[in-house]
Amino acid sequence: MERTRQMFLSVAEVQGLLGMSKSYCYELVARLNDELEKMGKIVIPGRVPTKFFLEKFYGMEITDEMLVKARGREMEGQTV
Repeated sequence: MERTRQMFLSVAEVQGLLGMSKSYCYELVARLNDELEKMGKIVIPGRVPTKFFLEKFYGMEITDEMLVKARGREMEGQTV
């Protein structure tokens, strides 16, 4: 499987990939973005660059199929 080319991960995708709570994933994305800001980078609230995420979670690879499943898991938790 080929690694995803998606540039950014949303909090929902991070939640689906890690299997953690939504509140923890918001906190995690904010921490990663704070680190990027200290490096002088521009950040997008609620999203983290995929490349940076993968650097921080050493050994993890993300495929497009994994992102589709992660989005589906996040959607299952929502009520309509």
